[in-house]
Amino acid sequence: MILIKPEQLIHSHITRLHKLEKGTVIYSQGDKANEFYYVESGLIGLYHVLENGKESLLRIYSSQDYFGFRTVFGTQIYHCTAKVLLPAEIVRISPHNVSEFIQANPQMIQYLLHQLSEELQFSEQRLAKAAYMRSLDRVMESITHLTQYYPNYPWTYREIAEYSGCETETAIRISKELKKQGFLKQ
Repeated sequence: MILIKPEQLIHSHITRLHKLEKGTVIYSQGDKANEFYYVESGLIGLYHVLENGKESLLRIYSSQDYFGFRTVFGTQIYHCTAKVLLPAEIVRISPHNVSEFIQANPQMIQYLLHQLSEELQFSEQRLAKAAYMRSLDRVMESITHLTQYYPNYPWTYREIAEYSGCETETAIRISKELKKQGFLKQ
């Protein structure tokens, strides 16, 4: 699938957001969605926030990824919070009219549908694994995935736990045991 750059889009307003620092909230769960985003550099985390304030890391976006588009074309309310994990430069894409944007940018819509399909497949696999894999296996798989695909980020036990679907204490205990056995670096 050929990457469509934001500059190629019509019937939209493009805004470059430079030098976003770690921890910057791009949008919050429950906000009205009028735009979506493209990552030029950096790392973005997509979090679901529970009523008690606990966060779950659901997805990670890096260079050349689009995010936030499902909501613009769907419910119009962001279902998650997007935060900067590593200093980032992103592009905000604001369609003037969603229907006109879709009609005027068919290659982009095809690209986004492809990305959506891949994300859905990955999410379904993670959900299925959460149901039948032990915490040990989920934590090991999460550490492998996160460090392989996002090696420049210093993953915390909390983030590993959120991503693997277990409690922070469980991720700490498992990680310490893996280090002790020589499977992880000290």
